[in-house]
Amino acid sequence: MLSDLRGEGDYSLVDDFYRFLRAGDPAEVALERFGEAGCADIILRCRSLRSLKRDLALRMIGGMTQAVELAFDRLDPRLVLTFTMDRYVMDVMDRVGRARGIDFIEMTASIIPDQIFFHRRGRLVPLKEPSAEELSQATDALCSGDFAPVYVKNARDFSKKRFWKVFGYFALRGAFFNVWRYVRRDRYNVHYIDALKRLKHKVRPRDVVVLDLLRKDWRERLDAVPKERRVFCGLQLFPEASLDYWLKSYDMLRHDDVIVRYCEVLGEAGYHIFVKDHPLQFGFRQRELFERLSKLSYVTCVPYDVSANFLLDQCEVSVTFTGTIGFQAALTGLCSIVTEPYYATDEYFLQVREFDEIDGIVDRIAQWRRPDDLDAARRQIVRKLASAGAAGNYFTWKDFDPNDELAWESTNSLVRAFNRYLPQFMKR
Repeated sequence: MLSDLRGEGDYSLVDDFYRFLRAGDPAEVALERFGEAGCADIILRCRSLRSLKRDLALRMIGGMTQAVELAFDRLDPRLVLTFTMDRYVMDVMDRVGRARGIDFIEMTASIIPDQIFFHRRGRLVPLKEPSAEELSQATDALCSGDFAPVYVKNARDFSKKRFWKVFGYFALRGAFFNVWRYVRRDRYNVHYIDALKRLKHKVRPRDVVVLDLLRKDWRERLDAVPKERRVFCGLQLFPEASLDYWLKSYDMLRHDDVIVRYCEVLGEAGYHIFVKDHPLQFGFRQRELFERLSKLSYVTCVPYDVSANFLLDQCEVSVTFTGTIGFQAALTGLCSIVTEPYYATDEYFLQVREFDEIDGIVDRIAQWRRPDDLDAARRQIVRKLASAGAAGNYFTWKDFDPNDELAWESTNSLVRAFNRYLPQFMKR
């Protein structure tokens, strides 16, 4: 277990990281290993590094690169398995591993209940051909009327009172970690830096205005638009690993500009766009996006407590980046516009991979046709996901109790999946 926290795991990178950070010229090492373009890519995709000065970011990349190289020299790994890449440390580790011919595989929870899947920067790693029974069970679960990912089912309170509770908690959290990173002699640890309130993406007191920009008359505005002209735009978490590390185009990483451009193109073509934020983004959304959207007459910003499933049922077109909404939209037979999510296929989704492609989306919608056999289409859509899925509880790391037999069994389900599927990816 390799860790970037001091005292955690079997092998910690921390002390070596600081030794290399202070010795020689770590920025030059970073540029030597990855080049100007590679370093710029690493910085752009890491939510913490892109808020720091370039010289410091380069030094951190160089220090971490040498620490990872030394760890690999000592440990001689045959395969690297991580959670989903969401910080520069794993990005660097992936690049170092690939240079040595070592596969780097990420793991996350599947949309299919009680399953995980493996991927590489959002590209699925196929494991098997699912049986007819597996496919049927997964399709039934995902197509149920009350389906929602497990991580959003408990989000209920979206009041201003809760906004200030969230804001206050994370302000205190940021202040704590700003002190704690010095106490731990680990001031440049990316986990501690990411907690700081001064980062570019962090919410500010004035962002409470977002709640005032959500339309209370959204239902009247919905009823006033013919269904075939309604577009549901489901926002997702931002910043988010599935955007930063899964999207190839830098232009598509300009989240707010992409959303606004979609709305402008669709609105000018006679569509009305109903924008709904992700429930877990409550208290973290900066005001600028909703201020821009609220100025567009063909956009309605919907309150947080409106059901995404309801809006999917009320609209003919769905727009998102890589979120679960795009998958659910395709299962209901909607025209689902996405970027580069792991679940997408060209047959059942309209994929927009470059910013300039947004301008042509109206013509592509006009050419799109609902599947003649929706049940068969659903099975094909689910098949891609099921082929990369393995039985296992992704969340066993949360509050693990070694005395709890159910916790042991949940963890053993992961162990069985690892033993069954990972050996084929190990370096010989």
